[in-house]
Amino acid sequence: MPVLASVFFVAMVTLLGALYVPAQEAQRNTAVADVGATSLLAYRESVINYLNGNPGYSGTVPDSSLTFIWGYVRDPRWSNVVSGGTLYVYEVVAKSPNTSLVLEKLYRKTASSFMVGRNASGLLVSANGFSTGITVPAAVPNGALVFVGK
Repeated sequence: MPVLASVFFVAMVTLLGALYVPAQEAQRNTAVADVGATSLLAYRESVINYLNGNPGYSGTVPDSSLTFIWGYVRDPRWSNVVSGGTLYVYEVVAKSPNTSLVLEKLYRKTASSFMVGRNASGLLVSANGFSTGITVPAAVPNGALVFVGK
């Protein structure tokens, strides 16, 4: 009888682990993606503030010129380039961990903006999968998450 009770206990712990751990991992990944999307929006806001004071700027705005909001911790995933008067905020390394979830969260946070998407061979493909026809600068890695415009 004690062996049966032990086997039952081990089976219940295994079942709990099989159900609980994946749910916790999914919840953690969603939270990390939400933080990433919020970080990109805060970084973008700092670049926009700089460009409002320097309207003819072209190129990459260096971090030393940016004034970040209080409490913002610089996320090295994000960079920017201003080309032809248009701002492109993008991820430095294409397809970093949780990029798809970050893109989904960013798309929701921007009210389903078609200016949020990925660089697909030099063109912006929006988060919902449609090609926008917007040309993305060569500085943006292929497959990288991109937010176009001010």
